[in-house]
Amino acid sequence: AAKEERSTWRGAARGAPGGARGGKAPHNCNPIKSKEEAKKTSPEPENEEGPVNEKSVGPRIGLAKVLSLSDGNNVEERKTLYDEVIELDSGLHDAYIELGELYRGTMEAVDVYCKFPFSEELTFDDAYIFGEMVQIMMKLEEYDDPRLEKSLIGYGTVMGWNCLDTYVSKLENAFKTAVLKNVYCAVNKKSPDDSDVLQYFKVKLW
Repeated sequence: AAKEERSTWRGAARGAPGGARGGKAPHNCNPIKSKEEAKKTSPEPENEEGPVNEKSVGPRIGLAKVLSLSDGNNVEERKTLYDEVIELDSGLHDAYIELGELYRGTMEAVDVYCKFPFSEELTFDDAYIFGEMVQIMMKLEEYDDPRLEKSLIGYGTVMGWNCLDTYVSKLENAFKTAVLKNVYCAVNKKSPDDSDVLQYFKVKLW
């Protein structure tokens, strides 16, 4: 009887899940599939392409600044980057200023600066752009360019009439009194028919 009991216990052990050889496979084991079956049941890979990032200002200005530090001839690439920035944010002073520097001292720089959308309430940043235009046009003696008068008014409105002394002297020597009268009245917010203004013009021989 003892032998039969031990024999029965060993057979049960061998047939138990996870037991020695001869036992059945555990109930949670999946049968191995053939290659054909696996191919049929495997899901197709999903398209991993995400949404395309919109163009942004920061990376373009950053790249343009980095390119300015390199020794390569990348002026055209930097111009393109600043043009894209201006298209994205037309009111960003830095983009116009830095793009204008790539056309340093030329009327092309004035063309760039003039595209800035100035508001009625002018700021020091606005004055900087006006000042750049004034310097270029005065140096190139573009006295008859209507943008000179506008730039002098913008610069003087923020910085004051006395800041225009150097340019006033040059325009006097060039006999551009009409421009000087318009600039004086606009900067000082006075009517050209004001008695004090007329007296000032008389003293200045305008």
